[in-house]
Amino acid sequence: MKIRRFTLTRIGGVAVIAFLAITLADAAELSATRTATFVVATADSSDASKATADFVGDGQGDQEEINKALQALPEAGGSVLLMEGNYDIRRVPDKLGGVLIERSNVTLAGQGDSTRLTLAEEQNINVIRILGSGIHHVVVRDLVVDANRAQNPNGKAPPDLEHKHFEFCGIKAYASDPRVGGAEFAHDITIRNCDVRNAYSLGIMMEGANMRCLDNNLGDCNSDCVEILGGPGIIRGCQVEVTGRVHVAIGSDRANDILMQGNIVRVREGGNLDIGFRSWSNSDRHIITGNIVKVEKGGKCTLAMDVRGRGSVVSANNVTTWNADQPTRLKITAGNAVVTGNVLENVVIEVNDETGGDQPIIVEQNVLINSSVEHKAGNLAGSPARPAPKGGSDK
Repeated sequence: MKIRRFTLTRIGGVAVIAFLAITLADAAELSATRTATFVVATADSSDASKATADFVGDGQGDQEEINKALQALPEAGGSVLLMEGNYDIRRVPDKLGGVLIERSNVTLAGQGDSTRLTLAEEQNINVIRILGSGIHHVVVRDLVVDANRAQNPNGKAPPDLEHKHFEFCGIKAYASDPRVGGAEFAHDITIRNCDVRNAYSLGIMMEGANMRCLDNNLGDCNSDCVEILGGPGIIRGCQVEVTGRVHVAIGSDRANDILMQGNIVRVREGGNLDIGFRSWSNSDRHIITGNIVKVEKGGKCTLAMDVRGRGSVVSANNVTTWNADQPTRLKITAGNAVVTGNVLENVVIEVNDETGGDQPIIVEQNVLINSSVEHKAGNLAGSPARPAPKGGSDK
C-alpha cells in the first residue's frame, strides 16, 4: 500500500494537480515537512474522499491504515481525520486494541454519524485503546464506535492480564498495559461527540486526571456506559439510552472531584438498568447536578442514583419512573452530603450512612411526587424521616 499525496501548482497561470506516490518508508520524512494531519478513507468512502486521503483501507482490517496514520504523525503530535465510511476493526496481535493511540497530543476525528468503526466478529478486544506512560492531551471525537458484543461474546483474555475483565470496551483510556504495569497516569483525555454502544464490558472507560466525556451518545453494554477513574473529571451533556441489560449508565470508580452534569439517562421499554448514576465508596467530592433519569413504561431501574462517596452534592436533577408500585431509589451511603432542589416522582430517597462517621446528610427543598425519604442510618438533617405527601415537598 502507498500513501497518496496531492499538491496544487500553477503552470502558466493554470492550476495543475500533481499526484505524488510515496512508500510508507517515506512517512517519517513526510511528517516532518507537511502539516501534522493525515486523512484516512475506507472501501465505501466516496471517490472524492479516497482521492484526497493519505491512507485508504479496503474494508477489512481498517485499523491497519488508521494505526499507520497515527504512527506517521510527528513526535509533536497532530490529527488523524477519518472520512465517512464503515471501518472494519480487528485485534492487533499482542496488543490491547484495534485502533491504538500510543502517543500524546493526538486528535482522532471522524465525520460524525457517517464515520463508523465496528469491531469485527470474534476479536474480543477494545475498539480504541489509548495507552502509554503519562500519555496526555488526546482527543477522540465525532465518530461512531460499535463494539459489536453480539459477535464478540466471550470476554476472555490471557490469564496474565490483570485487567482482563475490562479490556473489551468501546473506547478505553488507561495508561498502563496491565501485563507490564508501572506506567504514570494519563491526563487530559477527551472523548467528545461520539456514539459508543454494544460493548462487552464498558462503553467508555477513562483513568487519570482531567478526563472529559462530553456530549456523547451511549448505548447498551454489560458494565458501565461510561466510567471515570482517578479524577478530576467531567461527564457532561451525554445521552444514555438503555434498551437491554446494563449495570451502570454513568459512574466513577475510586475517583475524586467528579462533575456529572446535564446528562440524560432513558430506560426504554425492555431496558433493565441497575444504576443510573454512581459514585464509588471512599471517594470525595462528587457533584451530580442538572441530570434527567426517565424510566419509560416497560423499563426498570433499581437505583436512579447510588451515591457512595463523601462530600457529594445532588441537586437540580429530575428523576421519574412510570411504575408507582415499583419506585426507583436515590441512595446516599456517606456523610457530608446534600440532596436538594430535585424533582422526584416515584422515588425513595434512602439515607443509610455506611461509614459510621456521623457526618451530616442534608435532604431538603426537594419536590417529592409519590416519593418518600427512608432513614436507615446516619446524621439526617433538613427533612423528616417519613413519606412526603403525594405531589408535595419534603420541606
